[in-house]
Amino acid sequence: MAKRFFLSRTFLITIATIFGILAYAYLWGTQTVLAFTLRHQAKKLFILREKPVPLRSIPVNSDEGVTLVHSDFAFEVPWQDIDLANCKYGGNMAVFRFRSGRTIDFFGPGKNHEGLLSALEKSTGNDNGDLRRLFGEEATKTNYAFHRTLLEATPDDVTPFESQREAIRSSMLLMVKAISSIGGETGLFELDSKDWNGFQFDDPSMKPKKVTLELYDSEDRHVEILFYSDSMSSSEITQADINRTIQTLRRTKEPQTIPLENTFRKQQADTQSSGAGSQ
Repeated sequence: MAKRFFLSRTFLITIATIFGILAYAYLWGTQTVLAFTLRHQAKKLFILREKPVPLRSIPVNSDEGVTLVHSDFAFEVPWQDIDLANCKYGGNMAVFRFRSGRTIDFFGPGKNHEGLLSALEKSTGNDNGDLRRLFGEEATKTNYAFHRTLLEATPDDVTPFESQREAIRSSMLLMVKAISSIGGETGLFELDSKDWNGFQFDDPSMKPKKVTLELYDSEDRHVEILFYSDSMSSSEITQADINRTIQTLRRTKEPQTIPLENTFRKQQADTQSSGAGSQ
């Protein structure tokens, strides 16, 4: 009799365990699989674990340089050794090469100023607003807002006990974050200048392969700028150099002419002279 009771109790425990597993899988199975998968992927893709942090304050390099123009935008760099013969232009993209081995890739706004969310809707064939409802009104108000939302997402946002909808939302944000981000292995920073908001991927002091700027103006136009040096170059690119570009980036009606007047140094001179005159 005792043996029969023991077998019955074991049987009941087994059945209860099976039902418990099935219930868990039904209620939280998707979330658990997504949480485990994303944490595993984050070990390979460092950017998934990164959130934007404020960029530390560093002075701007005000050395004599050149102004680069393309796709109705202009910006300055504190270098004068532009290699005009090897610069390339096409559509909204330009490649500016310097004899030192430094290179800048510039991408102006795309057609109709489409952003990441529009690209995601096209790639998934879902342009009826479902994705915007999934991500929420605040996150999809502007291209900048959506970019910020996905960069702030990390695998820690996906837990086994949240709703399936929230798990899917966070997972999609992380998927787009991984696919759309260029670099980020040495840091992810947020930028907030007078005319531009956006993000910087990587810290030039850590010697990454490249540093990428993703910038948005007050009208939500998106500009992407990549800085890098070839493997044989001994000329580094510093944060002070990059800050020069951030502070001088502007809309322009100038033709594609290189070099143009160095307006940054001119503005500094005008400021100094006006200050002297007021004393």
